[in-house]
Amino acid sequence: MTVIKSFVREEVEEKKQLVIQQQLTDDQLYTRRTNFTYDGVKTFIEQIGVVLIIILTAYLVLNHQISIGAIMLHIMLFNNVSAPIRQLHRIYDEVNDAFIYAEAYFQIIEDDDEIEQTGTHAVTEAEGTFEMRQVNFTYPNGTKALHDIHLKIERGKTTALVGLSGAGKSTILNLLNKFYEPDSGAILLDGINLKEYENASLRSEIGLVLQKNHIFKGTIEDNIRYGKTEATNEEIIAAARKAYLHDQIMELPMQYQSDAQLLSGGQQQRIAIARLFLKDPPIIFLDEPTASLDAIATEQIKNSLDAIKQNRTVVIISHSISQIVDADIIYVLKQGRLVESGKHEDLVKQEGVYREIFDASARSLNLARIAQTLGV
Repeated sequence: MTVIKSFVREEVEEKKQLVIQQQLTDDQLYTRRTNFTYDGVKTFIEQIGVVLIIILTAYLVLNHQISIGAIMLHIMLFNNVSAPIRQLHRIYDEVNDAFIYAEAYFQIIEDDDEIEQTGTHAVTEAEGTFEMRQVNFTYPNGTKALHDIHLKIERGKTTALVGLSGAGKSTILNLLNKFYEPDSGAILLDGINLKEYENASLRSEIGLVLQKNHIFKGTIEDNIRYGKTEATNEEIIAAARKAYLHDQIMELPMQYQSDAQLLSGGQQQRIAIARLFLKDPPIIFLDEPTASLDAIATEQIKNSLDAIKQNRTVVIISHSISQIVDADIIYVLKQGRLVESGKHEDLVKQEGVYREIFDASARSLNLARIAQTLGV
């Protein structure tokens, strides 16, 4: 759902769902026709049985073998036997229908989620300045994710969100994408409350790359084209080149027609990045964009992302030092609260949460040994 919303493909998926629903309707009509046919045959057999009993008993009465009262006895006996059989058949059909529909029915009844709200303000050309004012947010399961967040993401600059897992970084991206509404506070884009924007118009201006991106069943070409449905083959190839994926695709037997779901995790991540290049939005959100890539691929993607960042508003979440040290401003989160902000050099000198994360990252990369090896 996140991928569908971020690329504004609701109408495309709606058409797919319409085909499925139409097939379901046709199947239900076929079931109804079959039921009516069998019900007609069953009723005919039942009534013809009554007729046969009447003819047989009438013949026996004419031959003085039974009395007229016996005719009524046989007819009543047949009706008393057939009625419970009809009732059991009806109950059996109703129980089957109940089992089919009950589970989905109660899921709908018990679902407390609100329908996604959309505003009326259309984004023509977003400048890309976000501001969060005293924003609080709680997930439906009761988890308090953000506490009184106040920050500003400036147009044309790179903003990094740093913190340990569960600090609320991805939650902020979800709020900026309008996937969720804050409990309180306000989120502004170019001075206008995010609630007033049309969802499709807003998300058309935003490119999103997640740590784990969904790859749809289909070819590599179709998955890359998801970033821009009307893209030409040349544009798709250009996007794949920028994501350093083209050469690997050309080594496959079916090249761009290969099954995308059979690719490695790193290659699937590059497909997501190629979608971003194809969409070419003015605002970019990156949530661990190189998490599944090896060192060489990470360097290649970083170079590509550095190129596309020019004159765009970029928000990046990454545990990789190389991805965040060059950011224009870094916001440090801890347990849903904003605890520090500033440039890399200033935050390192503060000896706070950022310094702890930075030192831990340096130790995990064994930078001291690497520097010794390089003679630095």
